[in-house]
Amino acid sequence: MPTGLDDILSRYRRYGPVFKPGEKAPISGTYICDRGTMLPPVRVQLTKGEEFPEAEGLGPHTRWRETNIQG
Repeated sequence: MPTGLDDILSRYRRYGPVFKPGEKAPISGTYICDRGTMLPPVRVQLTKGEEFPEAEGLGPHTRWRETNIQG
């Protein structure tokens, strides 16, 4: 049975919400931004209600996701 491109890509999508710069953190915790394959990820600790920053080199294209890292 042939699979469409969307079916293939959906297997590799990350789970959970993604946040943009300027949005408010829903809960206090550690958030991570993957900057690509050649750069290490950026981690920030935010408290509930703080705004997400822009990651260096990504500007408005920054996307943050929640982690289970205890800081």
